[in-house]
Amino acid sequence: MRRNKGFTLIELMIVVVIIGILAALAIPRFMAASKKSKISEARMVVKQIWTAEQVYYEETGSYTATVADLFDWSDDTADNIPSGLVVDIPSGEPRFIYYIDANGGAHAEPNTSVDASLGDVSNVVIDSDGNITGGTF
Repeated sequence: MRRNKGFTLIELMIVVVIIGILAALAIPRFMAASKKSKISEARMVVKQIWTAEQVYYEETGSYTATVADLFDWSDDTADNIPSGLVVDIPSGEPRFIYYIDANGGAHAEPNTSVDASLGDVSNVVIDSDGNITGGTF
């Protein structure tokens, strides 16, 4: 007697269903974790902007509203911008657009034209005291 080796169609279908259920549970959690890491990145950058604003205030006695004042752009290059100030995705477009407020704070707005997953994320805001708010979804 010859014995056939292999899997039946029912066994294969059960495995496919189990994999589908696991994927249905895992993918939303992965997407939420990915979004949280992008928001954390924006929080880090606005904190760097705030720190630079505080240094500028200590040196000049006033806050600035432009990045050019915070960093020496006298030679028309961006060589003096700290590497973490602009965070790019592989396409070269930033996930968030960063703005400096004239009162010593900053905020980051999600750039949904680059990353549509940030469509439901609120702006990340740091006030003049260094308190970070926003970035919720």
